[in-house]
Amino acid sequence: MEQSINQIIQPKTSKPKTAAKTPNLRIIPLGGMEEVGRNMTVFEYDKDIIILDMGIQFPEEDMPGIDYIIPSISYLKGKEKNIRAVIFTHGHLDHIGAAPLLLPKLGYPPIVGRDLTIAMIKKRLEDFEKNSAKRLDVIQVKSVDDRFNFGKFRVGFFDVEHSIVDAVGVIIGTPQGTIIHPGDWTMEKDPASGRPLTYHHLAQLPRPKILMLESLGATETSANMTSEKEMYANLEKLITEAKGKVIIGTFASQIKRIGYILEYAKKIGKKVALDGYSMKINVEIAR
Repeated sequence: MEQSINQIIQPKTSKPKTAAKTPNLRIIPLGGMEEVGRNMTVFEYDKDIIILDMGIQFPEEDMPGIDYIIPSISYLKGKEKNIRAVIFTHGHLDHIGAAPLLLPKLGYPPIVGRDLTIAMIKKRLEDFEKNSAKRLDVIQVKSVDDRFNFGKFRVGFFDVEHSIVDAVGVIIGTPQGTIIHPGDWTMEKDPASGRPLTYHHLAQLPRPKILMLESLGATETSANMTSEKEMYANLEKLITEAKGKVIIGTFASQIKRIGYILEYAKKIGKKVALDGYSMKINVEIAR
């Protein structure tokens, strides 16, 4: 009798099927953490991978003989076919500089970016290997309102304030949450354009949200910071009051600021001579 009761309470059944395992969202920084440069982050969900930026890092004083440092992509070995896109936030070398070296190794996955960013990447590829830019599969971001699906990722964009034009922040929607990444950005309280950017709209994005925030200079107090307007006013004063030639040294990728200097020099009747290969090329690309 006991046996029959047990059979009723716990009937013999086949072994239950194991429930399908829910994929996890993986965020793998390959560079750019606690360092200036080498920015590259991998986002992986199930069998889909997207990559944000491919930057170089310039050597420190204790690295003689090193020209530049690139991210290690050993994690992506064997997963090349899963890479749906590489998204570039802007054209500074610490975000695009490794593209000529890494894109071929990854089988030239589609690249995503705005006009100037893509143009600078193409030029770097051509400098590295002639005709290699023809192999690029380019997806142009024409507006921050553009939306793209890359496997299970849905990617959108938002405007950011930065020292190079066509910089964008990236919104990555996944089944497990929303990732917000501004690339590199500044928060100008008094921008030269007169129109400070706000980010209130990001609060409306689906939860849970992950904010990945570039933080260089975040420990500086506002009292020590110079606004964009003050910076340009100082430049104008120096250029105007100089009795002879003015030599200005800057990164060749600071297109926005270089453009401002060119326009101001024209306004006051001074001529500008560009020097340096990257400087000449970047200005020509921007034109």
